[in-house]
Amino acid sequence: MLASVIAVPAAQAATMYPSGVGADLGPTPTTLGVKPAAGDDPAGLRTGTEQGRTYWQTNQAAGTGYLEFDVDRDYVDEIGTDDVLVTATYLDSGSGTLELQYDAATNPQADATDVQLTNTGQWRTGTFELTGIGFTDRLGDADVRLFGSADITISSLRISTAGASVQLGASPIQSGISPRAGDRPETLVTGVQDGRAYWQTDHSAPSPGTNFFYMNVADTYLYDNHSLVLISVDYFDAGNGQFGLHYDSPGETIPEKFKNSEVVQYGDTKTWKTHTFALPDAVMTNRSNGGDFRIHNGDGSVDLKVAAVRVAKVATTLDVTEGLLDLIDESARVEKAAREGTRDGQFPVGSRATFRTAIDAARAVAATPGVTDVQVKEALQTLQSKLDAFTASVVDTNFAPDGRATASSGSGTTNVNDGNHDTAWTSGQGDSWLQLDLGRPRPVNDVRVEWAEAYSPDYTVQVSKDGRKFTDVGRIGSPGGNQISRTRFATTTARYVRVAMTGADSFTVKELQLRLSPVVTPKPRLGQTTNPTEDGVIADFDATQYGADRTGRHDSTKPIQQAIYACQDAGGGTVWLPAGQYKVTDTIEVHAFCALRGDHGDKLGIGTVIVADLAPGNDGPSLFRIGGSAGVLGVTTYYPNQNATDPVPYNYTFEIPGGAWIGNENYMMATVADVTMLNSYRGIGISTMPNDHGNAPSSGQVHESSTIRNIRGTALFEGARAYNGADVGTWENVAFSNSFWADAPAAYHPPARTALDAWTRANGTGLVLGDLEWDQFHRISLTDYHVGIHVVAGQRAQFTGSFLQPDVRRTDIGVLVDVMDDRWGMTLAAGRIEGSDHAIQNNSRGYVKVSGTTLTGAVDGIVHRMSGTAPTYSQEPLPKPKQSLYVVDAPHGIGYLPAADATSAVQKVLDKAGRNGGGIVYLPAGWYRISTHLQVPAKVELRGASAVPNRDQGGASGGTVLQAFEKDTETALITLQNRAGVRGLRVFYPDNNPGKAEGVVPYPYAVRGHAGGNYVINAGFPNAWNGIDLGGDDVVVRKVAGAFFDHAIAIGPGSNGRIEGVLSNGNAVTRVGYQQPYWMNEGSIFELVIDKYMRKTAKIVTVDRARGLTLLNVFAYGFHDGLVVNSGQVDAFNLGTDNLGIDGHTVKVVSGDVEATNLARYNGATLSGPATLRNVMVINVVQRSIKVQASGPGTATIAGNESEPGTYEVGAQVTVTAAPTSDSVFQNWTVDGVVVSTDASYTFTVATDQVLTANFQAK
Repeated sequence: MLASVIAVPAAQAATMYPSGVGADLGPTPTTLGVKPAAGDDPAGLRTGTEQGRTYWQTNQAAGTGYLEFDVDRDYVDEIGTDDVLVTATYLDSGSGTLELQYDAATNPQADATDVQLTNTGQWRTGTFELTGIGFTDRLGDADVRLFGSADITISSLRISTAGASVQLGASPIQSGISPRAGDRPETLVTGVQDGRAYWQTDHSAPSPGTNFFYMNVADTYLYDNHSLVLISVDYFDAGNGQFGLHYDSPGETIPEKFKNSEVVQYGDTKTWKTHTFALPDAVMTNRSNGGDFRIHNGDGSVDLKVAAVRVAKVATTLDVTEGLLDLIDESARVEKAAREGTRDGQFPVGSRATFRTAIDAARAVAATPGVTDVQVKEALQTLQSKLDAFTASVVDTNFAPDGRATASSGSGTTNVNDGNHDTAWTSGQGDSWLQLDLGRPRPVNDVRVEWAEAYSPDYTVQVSKDGRKFTDVGRIGSPGGNQISRTRFATTTARYVRVAMTGADSFTVKELQLRLSPVVTPKPRLGQTTNPTEDGVIADFDATQYGADRTGRHDSTKPIQQAIYACQDAGGGTVWLPAGQYKVTDTIEVHAFCALRGDHGDKLGIGTVIVADLAPGNDGPSLFRIGGSAGVLGVTTYYPNQNATDPVPYNYTFEIPGGAWIGNENYMMATVADVTMLNSYRGIGISTMPNDHGNAPSSGQVHESSTIRNIRGTALFEGARAYNGADVGTWENVAFSNSFWADAPAAYHPPARTALDAWTRANGTGLVLGDLEWDQFHRISLTDYHVGIHVVAGQRAQFTGSFLQPDVRRTDIGVLVDVMDDRWGMTLAAGRIEGSDHAIQNNSRGYVKVSGTTLTGAVDGIVHRMSGTAPTYSQEPLPKPKQSLYVVDAPHGIGYLPAADATSAVQKVLDKAGRNGGGIVYLPAGWYRISTHLQVPAKVELRGASAVPNRDQGGASGGTVLQAFEKDTETALITLQNRAGVRGLRVFYPDNNPGKAEGVVPYPYAVRGHAGGNYVINAGFPNAWNGIDLGGDDVVVRKVAGAFFDHAIAIGPGSNGRIEGVLSNGNAVTRVGYQQPYWMNEGSIFELVIDKYMRKTAKIVTVDRARGLTLLNVFAYGFHDGLVVNSGQVDAFNLGTDNLGIDGHTVKVVSGDVEATNLARYNGATLSGPATLRNVMVINVVQRSIKVQASGPGTATIAGNESEPGTYEVGAQVTVTAAPTSDSVFQNWTVDGVVVSTDASYTFTVATDQVLTANFQAK
């Protein structure tokens, strides 16, 4: 598996001056890191105020000819560069020059390039680029001097350095800036000019040409900026051309997202030059076509060469506490993310409290009125030492430093186990090995290699007791450089551990780490519930056996967490919380591939109740934090200190942080299901947690594909708040109402409903939705809030989504939209929206499309009310197996695949369950080798360890995985007999690697069942050729994820089947932790997977002769087609596609009866063939107005799928029908007087705006 670094890296030294140093001049100057003075004779200095700015002014006649600035040596020492930018705000009067001298390392009176005055009479910003600075006070005891050809007037001076840069060329060197060429990157010209690598535009390229260089600055450096930004461009001065910037500035229009800078006219000196743009309003929020700015080549007549780009931020306001406050924020983040204990990555017990005391002391200094720079610097240095000490105390079980490193070749061998991630061993040419001699035999089962740029795509871990005879224990490969790869294997005892590398010319290893990772074996049993479940509970771990107290008298936080740690060490599974009350006082963290499950029923307050005795506060602890492919199910939560009339703020009850917590292992597919919140302040938070590594929200708080299902509760302030979803999530059966607390048993102190309603109606919001991409909602009920659904600005993008059967009642504003993607919007179907003030108030440029939904209240903004009604969907219970448990004892590995085959052992237990009339055959978490195929007998369920939807995470593949190898057969990997099913596992094909020269090859279906009553639930297929093939009555496919090269799901003859919650994206191929040798890297996902295979052939759902089939919440990315109906009857709700292949369709109907409600499409075409579509949402839809009128006695009507009222997509089929009266006859259809048809019913393809006239003549 890929792994993150366990050891916490030492924090970088804090700086007093994160935005540089400077001085605001005037009668009483404000300074930070700079001491200003006037000379030679300071007595002649003039001060005053002009146009609202205070200033210093030279007085040459009185001998005050310059202003000088002495820079704090600490700043010079900490910036790590000899190049700085000086910006001076000057009054532009006269026609002379503003000049600057500085103390350079080689010249104490070096001259910068002059700034020409233009006599505008306005305050202007001049920029000077200083190279090779010395700043050792050799310029009249100062470092910088400003003067002019005449007297100068200066309001402020700033000195800063570039915090982000990129050197362009064939292989750009990025340091905080990601470049890309546009709009035809394939015609980018690269080369070397006078020793400097460059990018060059190509205006001769086919339209739209290569005329832009897009630059995206790291959000951790600049994001949502409100200060001056300096952008320096190194360009080749040749050809008398021009260039400028289009940059992201405040506002929502396209011109504001691509605001023009000045255009630079350059000459023909044939030398490299630099121009610095000073942008006072560059917000840097990634809205310039995914970047923060782009460099353009002016009128395009001369191509532009650029060698490098640098970006610097400049403080608008000088704040002596800025650096200290940054360090306080960093320290608080580190402390909050830390966990105490003895596990890898944890910290000693009590260390957090000690560190918090140091943070609070620094915070007190920062808050002191009139605090001095001396006090701040002392506090900063003290806190930095405390932070360093805290991070150094992290638990690290790596015992590689105990060994002696040797290698087959190369240099720096001792660097691989020195704990320093900045040093490395570099091999010689060709295959190499690296070895640690531990001095004595030690148990080991976990080897991690931290690679530099040169990595091995194919290496073997070998062990030996004597250093002569080595045994292979694992063979994997790293998919790329600058990451850590991890080899797990069965625990073995060895003195020597060797990594034998191949597949590259040379290798560079920063660290080689050895561990004895915990090995935990679960003891699965059926959980005895007091309430019915839809599937039956398999308890891998019981939290009460770790000390959790069911009476609620004792704190159960640590016992529950210990049980989850055991589950994590076991590779995943379910931690069971039997019915009872459990007191919890801090966040329970549910790690990847684990589920915390309680006993939940319809009756309020019974079953498993979590008594949330947490610290209050908006930034207090959340109750549950949920990782990737993990979930919390079946619990009721209650806050004993909540108050109905004066609510106590708390953080979220359920928190889904995505990539903000730990990293890739928690990025995707977290679940909250079957829960009741009796009295939460905030219910569910998705991508609301700040990134625990300090990354900006836009990139650091992203999640994908959350599952929110069967949620009910009273949430006083917010039911749920969700941001930054990069792939489709689903929300089903969510109800927030004050009735749940008001109607709770007396033990939960239910308040009067009127008191609750009064507060939430004034202060509460049901759902707050930010940048979710295509999320799908079904049966969302929100009552008694000020705002029902509030769509707000996102962290990275803007909202778009589909609601089926929304029910929003007793609100002031039912749906309030602040910002939405103006290329499309959101849809509401078959629901009810009530608002005493507004049913819908859309303040965005996107649209709200409404079909079959009752709106009570005013409607403002862009709201499309579609004609007709919309169907509804009611979910039936899921298939439930017989509650008999059969646990399989077969070869499997946690994080590795044993050589021993598991097929016969698994089949033996399946057969036993079948003979006994059915039941659950359970495969605990691990990787199982299935060399042939499996038959699941009637009424038997083959179940893996995942109680929730699951997929592989980037670098982590926990849970139950069947690794399949048989491809030369028509027999499916798993064949299901009558009413048999699969649940909670994944299937991986190790030999189906798109990165191999031969590419992928066809495999049989992973799962096939044609006997009726078959089901596949909570399953994943990261690299399947064909996925699921079902036929017969009552089949169910629910919560399936993965990548499919041909058919994802095929449904054959049968009735009343259902497909729900299916998401497929080609990225699943690479977001895995199996690390097969030479496995492809995600950077090639389009070239080798999506474009090469999926967009050419793949279909998400294919239907042949099925009747009564329902699709709900199905989405496909990178397929050729979405829903393909060769024959049959299908109803689809919340169906979407993105990035379809050429000639692909979201819905393709050969024959049959097909209806789709809430259809979303990015590219491709919407429909081929006959189907009824409602609430079609297409990005940048191209549509035309089609109208009919009658001339003479008769009527004219239109039938077709409207895109908006009265409009239809270009390419859609529309039928117009003429109906004469009893005393008339139809003659023809005309457009602008031209006959287009003589048929009363005329079908045509929409191409232009048209008004069709049905002409009738009296008999």
